[in-house]
Amino acid sequence: SSVAAEWGPSGGAPGAAAPGGRMPDGAEGAGAAGDDDEEVIIEELGPDGAEVAPAPAAKEEAKGDGDAADAEPAEDDEDGENGEKGEGKEESPMDKEMKKIEKEKKSMSPEQKLERSQKWKEEGNECWMNGEVFKAADCYYHAILYSRDLMQNPQYYPELKHTAEHRKSAQAMCESVFTNLALVQAKYGGALPAMDPERGKVLEEAVKSAGEALRINAKNVKALFRRAQARSSLAATAKNAEAQQFLTDAKADLMAIIQEDAQNKEARKQLQTVQERLKQLKKEELAGEKRNFAFGSTLSALGAKEKDLLGDGSVRKLLVSAGDGGLWLNEDWLRADSPVKCVAHVRLAMLSSGGPDGTAEKCTEAPAKTSFILGDSGVHEGIDVSVRSMTVGEVAKFTLSPRRCAAKKGVSVGSNSVGDQVSVWEITLEKFVTWTDLDRDGEKLQKIHEEGYGNFPEHLSEVFMHYRIFSHDGSMLHSSRYTVSIGGEGGMKQVEDEDRPAQSFVLGENCWEPLAVLCKSLRQGGVGELRMKRLPPLPKDDSADSTANTAAQLSKMLQRRQGGDEDWRQCTVRAELERVVPALVGPEDPRWEGIATLVQERFRAEQLIERGAEQAAIARLRRVVEWATQLSGADAATAASELAAARASIGWILACQAAAILDAGNVSGNLVTAANRDLDEAEEHCAWLEQQHPNHIGTRLLRAKILVAQEDDFDGAHRQLLEAQRVAPDDKRVQEELKKVKIELRRSEEEKSRAKVVEIRENLKRARTESPDESQRETAVLGLLRELDATHVSWDTVMETRIGVELKHCQDGCGDEAKRLCIQILGRLKDESKEQRPMWDS
Repeated sequence: SSVAAEWGPSGGAPGAAAPGGRMPDGAEGAGAAGDDDEEVIIEELGPDGAEVAPAPAAKEEAKGDGDAADAEPAEDDEDGENGEKGEGKEESPMDKEMKKIEKEKKSMSPEQKLERSQKWKEEGNECWMNGEVFKAADCYYHAILYSRDLMQNPQYYPELKHTAEHRKSAQAMCESVFTNLALVQAKYGGALPAMDPERGKVLEEAVKSAGEALRINAKNVKALFRRAQARSSLAATAKNAEAQQFLTDAKADLMAIIQEDAQNKEARKQLQTVQERLKQLKKEELAGEKRNFAFGSTLSALGAKEKDLLGDGSVRKLLVSAGDGGLWLNEDWLRADSPVKCVAHVRLAMLSSGGPDGTAEKCTEAPAKTSFILGDSGVHEGIDVSVRSMTVGEVAKFTLSPRRCAAKKGVSVGSNSVGDQVSVWEITLEKFVTWTDLDRDGEKLQKIHEEGYGNFPEHLSEVFMHYRIFSHDGSMLHSSRYTVSIGGEGGMKQVEDEDRPAQSFVLGENCWEPLAVLCKSLRQGGVGELRMKRLPPLPKDDSADSTANTAAQLSKMLQRRQGGDEDWRQCTVRAELERVVPALVGPEDPRWEGIATLVQERFRAEQLIERGAEQAAIARLRRVVEWATQLSGADAATAASELAAARASIGWILACQAAAILDAGNVSGNLVTAANRDLDEAEEHCAWLEQQHPNHIGTRLLRAKILVAQEDDFDGAHRQLLEAQRVAPDDKRVQEELKKVKIELRRSEEEKSRAKVVEIRENLKRARTESPDESQRETAVLGLLRELDATHVSWDTVMETRIGVELKHCQDGCGDEAKRLCIQILGRLKDESKEQRPMWDS
């Protein structure tokens, strides 16, 4: 009998998730199972669960031994989600089938349940491919019923007799089947006529089914895409406000997909369609609002009265001229964690200040342009509140109390100081622009104007880019096309050279942070903007032509001369991705030039190490390792040498960064775990090198570093480095490490020597003062003096331990032999001190 849930009173269509409504709590995401449907896309949590579907009306015969389902649909259950029947009601065919399945499951092992689910899933896929929509849904529904219990944690459900592996398989099964069910529902619902009352119900069930898959695995890209499709279809027949919400939710699903898989063409195409529809809906909404409010705005302008915006007199508004009258502000933009932020572009000037009404002293400063993020804590609160009350094109005067003009870095308000006085401002709202807040903290706002064409640049791709930097007031601060012009009335200035070639960067190595962020969303020919609260230092051009560096320095200098802030804040970087050269992918790449390419790759990695870019170097070294193992024939010997050098460098970088963490002492457990993981990998590389290339200089160098990092074994490290020095006496890294190890060895020897001198000093004092017999005293003192004479003592130790004072005491009262030894020791210490301190006693 069929247990496919209906979509509505008419029946005959596949429906929602499995009975029982919710999936098991705490279900862990497994990898998406292989579906026999089109490939789609990314991440978002689904709803808590799907409602229980009503009884079926499918006429097809279901897989199994039960009776055929009734053709008539069951009435809605009045007792809630659990499917309990009201008193006097006849048990529905769906309940009968469920009871039959549950009874059958009691005698089945976990393996049998999973096998039965797999059979139902395969049959569902086959039905779907044959166009049997209802039957496919019915099969998918059966597949869920047989495996969903196994998604429970076996630790808390021993009666199910399943293991963690069974649970993982059940999760993968239900995730895959719910995703397939969402596909069936979304396709079927989207094809129904717009006026069909069942259309909305079916599409809502598709949203729920996709949500169930996402509850199991929040990164199921297919489920995300199908939920976005269903929501887009729901928006097609909804009213404006509801349609905007559906499309906003669909956009969120698609944006999550693109963040995970930036090159997904289907998601990007669907996103473009959703965004265009959203814009159209907002235009229609705005047009309606303009019709409603234009007349009222005109009347307000004719008889303007001062308004108290906050109800406490701290921000008072007087309309000067009306704007377009449209309601534009979305309160969600003001949330600190909102994915969308709004930047207001205004012209403002302080008209007067002082006195109870802020008009005591007039200001003559001209109005200034500026822009700021609405709701940003770095903006004067009074200005922020004022702008929120305006419409585009509106001009108004605002009287602000001192506490609403707290001195915060944010809006540039000219040179006038408000202090603790009431002030009057004139503000014009010129426009507002919404941006995507990448990190939901207001630090990086992005807007893509043209995505471009081709593939998105990947790690280690070379990108050629032009960019401009604009201040918050819209003025240009710097351009990558700038060249320095000297002469004429203006003296030294910067001009843009349109023929200037684009600067090149390597993603992941030397790309300026704002450009690297934009490159995640741009393709060749793309144009985008990134607004940052504080820009990092301008990039340096590594090419022989230093004009770009000179231009960047000059831009900074001119900014300081004009009274601007040297640290550029609230600036926008507008970038054009002119060209993308993909990174080499290996010997199969047409650009591969034999062993020379491998050598060049490792040479580039060594250059990065010299510059301190170790993580970027590791990325290239791992490529060398991968490529070297693919080479054979005439290139095999050189490839083996490059492989050894690359593995030695990888191990060296990992050991160095692990040693720095382990030596720091007070670090978090996560850092220590990461350091030990790096050290383990370094040990693997070292063990391989010792087996394959025991005399390689990198082998000795790496073993020395691991000995120091793991056990502070400086003696062992010293022996390894001496061997490395013998092989390569001029190697810079060997010499540097040898110097460090020698310093540590001397420090260790010094500590031992200091401890020994302190012990001898204390024993000398006891022997000299506590021995009752003169002969015994002299014998004890002489033995200690001879031990001291054989000990190497630095001048620092002599001064810290004050051993010289004790020697003077022994010299004066412990016999002639002791006196001779004391003079001898003091003379030696004096001579040695001259070597350590050449100016001493000169």
